[in-house]
Amino acid sequence: MTDCPQNPLVSIIIPSFNQGRFIRQTIESCLTQDYRPFEVIVMDGASTDNTVDILRGYDRVPEVRWISEPDHGVAEAVNKGLALANGEIAAIQSSDDAYLPGAVAQAALCFNRNPQLGI
Repeated sequence: MTDCPQNPLVSIIIPSFNQGRFIRQTIESCLTQDYRPFEVIVMDGASTDNTVDILRGYDRVPEVRWISEPDHGVAEAVNKGLALANGEIAAIQSSDDAYLPGAVAQAALCFNRNPQLGI
């Protein structure tokens, strides 16, 4: 990573399959971060639970995009999400996990202070 802007766009990729119990908390932990700009890309593997219904609730949130289609697992979902990402920094968040407050800002700061970092 070279010439990282002061506030680089962070792309958060969330691979998901049948995570309706957790996906709202995961997305909200991204949306409540004190860092901007960022985008959240949820790659859902054609869930059969209530995941898609929950994702539809974010259709009017500009930072959130989602796709629900069959895939061959987490690695393919992450790769599809990375292909859609626009950020200078990419993050992968598990669909049953959550960011602590300030996590994205800390990561962006580390990349800005250490431009030789790739991951």
